[in-house]
Amino acid sequence: MIIIHGFLKIKPEYRAAFLEEAGQAVEQSKAEEGNLEYRLFEATDEPNTFLTLEKWRNKEAVESHKNSEHFVHFIQASKEFLSEPINLDVHIVGDK
Repeated sequence: MIIIHGFLKIKPEYRAAFLEEAGQAVEQSKAEEGNLEYRLFEATDEPNTFLTLEKWRNKEAVESHKNSEHFVHFIQASKEFLSEPINLDVHIVGDK
């Protein structure tokens, strides 16, 4: 299993647009083959700072997700929303 934490800091003026795009991306990602969990959280102590929690069955599922139309669209759209680059933590759990 592969667990990915994505940390996103959003410009306040783009909050509503980000939440709209992110909501769609989360729902579409949940439907992907190999997705075990996909959630979006906001930090309670840092407004406009979000965390994605992703769990994938294997590396192939992650690669498929990275190349999916909705993910590519979300990354492109997010460039306008972000106040700094996305920070990712990737963890491989179990068999490598």
